[in-house]
Amino acid sequence: MRTTLLWALVPTLAAAAACGYPKGGAVPPPVTGEAASVAAKKWPDATEASLGEGRALFASKCNACHEHPDVNAVAAAKWPEIVKEMGEKAKLDAKQSELVLRFVLAAQSSR
Repeated sequence: MRTTLLWALVPTLAAAAACGYPKGGAVPPPVTGEAASVAAKKWPDATEASLGEGRALFASKCNACHEHPDVNAVAAAKWPEIVKEMGEKAKLDAKQSELVLRFVLAAQSSR
């Protein structure tokens, strides 16, 4: 009986835990122009193309398990840990996670 009750609660608890993550939002537009220049000052190898790769990963991987997070709903300082944790779950390698992180932070700065 207890096992049945526990298994009945698992989906409810999982859904409640997901609600604590960043609120959902649309995928931000591509990072271009001034925001890409700002990103290149922080990461000299950042380009519009690499930021576009990060956006593509964000768009395809983040929506696989939950709604896209609103990148502006979370402080920039929290994104490295979020991307690390979610990148592991999405099976992103270190380079892919870095591309997503750079895109998210560049997208925030372009608002």
